[in-house]
Order: sequence, then C-alpha cells, then structure tokens
Amino acid sequence: MSETLSAEPVLIVGGFGSSPPQYETLRRYLAAASGRPVTIAPIGLLDWASVVASDSYGPLLRILDRAVRATLAAHQARRLTIVAHSAGGVLARIYLGDRPYGPRGLVYNGFERISTLVTLGTPHSTTRRGRPGGLNQIAFANEQYPGAYWRFIRYVSVMGKGVFGNRNGPPPERGAWQSYTMISGEGDQWGDGVVPLASGLLEGSRRVIIPGLRHDQRPGQPWYGASLPIVEAWWEQVEIAERDPTPGTRQWSPQGYASSEP
Repeated sequence: MSETLSAEPVLIVGGFGSSPPQYETLRRYLAAASGRPVTIAPIGLLDWASVVASDSYGPLLRILDRAVRATLAAHQARRLTIVAHSAGGVLARIYLGDRPYGPRGLVYNGFERISTLVTLGTPHSTTRRGRPGGLNQIAFANEQYPGAYWRFIRYVSVMGKGVFGNRNGPPPERGAWQSYTMISGEGDQWGDGVVPLASGLLEGSRRVIIPGLRHDQRPGQPWYGASLPIVEAWWEQVEIAERDPTPGTRQWSPQGYASSEP
C-alpha cells in the first residue's frame, strides 16, 4: 500500500435508522486494523426518519458532505475512505455522483474526495421501486452509477452469508425471506438476514463474502463489526483492493478483478 493511501482517514457512514454511537465499537476495531484515524458521520435516527416522509436522501447528503470536508480538513488530506453500512452505502454512491439528485438537483461530485468505497451489507441493486426499504434510492444509484462506476475509486463490497431465506422457516429465516423478496423479488436465497447476497455484491467491485455474518448488531449474532478478527478479515481485502485500483464499470472486464463468488 502506498504511503498516501495508508495515511488517509476513514469515515464510517451508518445504515438506515442508526445513530453514530452504534458504530463506536466498529470505529475502534477499524482504527486498530487499519492504523488510520477513523471517524463516524453524524447522521442520526431523526435524520434517517426524515427519509421516510420525504423519500429523499437530500438532507443526508448535505450532512455527509460536511462530514467528508471536515474530516479532510482535520487530517490535511485530499481524499478519504468511506466504510458504509447497509443503506449508508447507497447514500455514499449517490454522494459520489455528478448528476442531479432529487427535486433540488443536488450534485456533490464526491468522487473527487473519495479514494475507496467499502460497503458492508449494502443493497446495491433491486428489482422493485417504492418507499419501503429505500428502494427508490437503490434504483437511482444503480441506474445512474451502475457497478464500480468511477475510475480509480476502489470499490469493495462485503457481504455476510448468514441466513438462507425460508418462508416457512423459523423467525430469522422468515424475516430474511421477506426482506430478500422486497429487495429482489426472490426470498429463497442466501444473504445476511436483511440483504440478499446477489444484491450486496456490487458488480465490478472486489467482493468479500464472510460466512455466518448477520446484517446488524444483535446479541449473540456476529455482524460486520462484531470483533477485531472479523474487521481485520475484510479490511485486509480493502488493502489488497487499494493496491489494485478499480478501472471503472465502463472499462470493466471480469479478468480485471480478484473476487470471490457465492
């Protein structure tokens, strides 16, 4: 890894309905695994609640942009790495963009300030639209910026393979079946209990699959930030990706990526 990348700060972007304190343990593990300064974007529960009413990530984009710029200024850096959980990855993909978003035509050109995007259990694609589950935002990101879209931004998509959806199974499997069906139209498949594997593995990215991981933080269930060894397992793949830049979807070729398939 180059000295420039190894010195870059990391910004954690939480998932739908979350608050920054929920990611403090992940922040500590990630700082230990990476040796970099790690901060958490100040997007809270009330900010996410506004999305339900507006069906727009507009207010969240403004908060994220301020957090990115503040982090860069604090560490005198030109670019940073985003580690985004769940819907935070969709928000980050829209933030990277250069096309108008929403009724106000918001454009942040975040690709100029981000070197690497790491997503943890993010639904990158959907076969449906609607307000539930942020489906409209997923569809926008995937249609406007498909796959590993930006040249020289490293994309890493991390997914847990923890629950196979089963309509008639015990509660975790039934809940997974419902969530997978909402996102992709198919419930009988593997995923992390909320996001199906196929949706969470961004085309053209470095794909990382960790058996047994669940989507979010619940007692007795390992998730993406549950322990230092888990964080080290996927962060190691981020460092490999940083040595092998993503050339961008428009120049994508299957031979150009090291990835593990389901």
